Amino acid sequence: MSRKTLFAGAIFAGLVLVAIGLLRSPEKGTRPPGERPRPIPRLKAGDFDTLEITKAGATTVIKKQGDSYQVVKPVDYLADQDAAKTAFEAIEKIEFNDILSAEKSRYNEFEVGDSGLRVAVKKGDKLLADLRVGKNANDETMVRPEGKDEVWAAVKFFRYQLDKDTLGWRDKHVARFEDRDADKIEINHPTRGRIVITRPAPTDASATPDWSVVEAAMKVEPFDKRAATDVITQFSTLVAVDFADNAKPEQTGLDSPENTITATLRSGKQYQLLIGKKKDDDSFYVKMADKPQVFLVRKFMIDQVNKRPIDFRDKTVCNLASDEITEVSVARGKDPFVLTKNPGKTGDEVWKLSKPSGAKPDISKANALAGFFHEWKAQKYAEDDLPKTAGLAKPAAIISAKSKVPGHTCTLKVGGESADKGNYYVIANNQPNVYLVAKTDIDRITVKLDEVKAK
Repeated sequence: MSRKTLFAGAIFAGLVLVAIGLLRSPEKGTRPPGERPRPIPRLKAGDFDTLEITKAGATTVIKKQGDSYQVVKPVDYLADQDAAKTAFEAIEKIEFNDILSAEKSRYNEFEVGDSGLRVAVKKGDKLLADLRVGKNANDETMVRPEGKDEVWAAVKFFRYQLDKDTLGWRDKHVARFEDRDADKIEINHPTRGRIVITRPAPTDASATPDWSVVEAAMKVEPFDKRAATDVITQFSTLVAVDFADNAKPEQTGLDSPENTITATLRSGKQYQLLIGKKKDDDSFYVKMADKPQVFLVRKFMIDQVNKRPIDFRDKTVCNLASDEITEVSVARGKDPFVLTKNPGKTGDEVWKLSKPSGAKPDISKANALAGFFHEWKAQKYAEDDLPKTAGLAKPAAIISAKSKVPGHTCTLKVGGESADKGNYYVIANNQPNVYLVAKTDIDRITVKLDEVKAK
């Protein structure tokens, strides 16, 4: 064999060996997990019990105590259990790919500078890991061990799992219980009186017994069972938007509550909610009677539980099925209209505009308007001492629907807006009660004439 052939064979064999070596050698960043270097030790449940999280210069300390989690600094308060559990598990699951950079000039780019989110992991007072947690990109999170230059790419780990201030780590539940376990609601309104509502225990797991009134300061018939369900559903999961840790009783009004709602479970356990003053247009001061913590809760949530006895009276203003309606009208100073069912007609001629005449209606819009009158309920009854701005002496609009069923009609007189601009004062079917009907409900019927006409 020639020397040239031997030399070529040697080169080929060398290339084969190099190829095999390359195939067996993991690419950068893809070494088996057990072989990857780590900037912090691998930690499993039980190896650590404390997280110190510093965000915007303020530190929150969370401790695992048995099967629960507690915020211990800057306040001693129950932690949001789901959020804390997620944070602790994130530390257990964290893995690392490669070092991305060791240049301090890139810290701001990676959001791992000295002002970045800092997470210290401890067992008691012993520090096990200390990381600056930066931004997420391409399913990786940039982290830098405190005091080190290297920025690592972490995987199975996300900044949002730890990026919270003290408010975000505290448990904001005002009350928490299973609503189906409640069998009694008591409301003691300081001026409107008392009401007691009960329901029997369910006969099987799928049953939901009806509520009934056993005591009331005024007539509440016909009784609105849904109102009772709404109260207990919202009460059982009532969540604060913030804490009023240093608020004084004269500020909150909780030394003389505006309303007191008590839920009693079948076990005998009671939850008593005190509703105080409004802090602003969007929140109320509240607390549980047996606990010192004062919360701020959004108005829309409080509206679901802050009821008077009269609010349990049925608030149906109209209940006409769409297929029985023969006429829908809106009388007002500008752009009144009357839609009438065209006898014997179907399809695009089922409705006609009888006022103003000469125009064709949008059939889909006419059908939608007819559908709004089914099981239409007001938000609540208005206070007895109506403001002069109620505007019902000279209604802004009169909405009516006629039915093919004799005597089955609906007429609403619409007055002015409520103080919060969310409702209109309304009288239904010439009854003495004055309702607050959602502005959105009224607006969807009192549309402009051009919206009723066919395009």
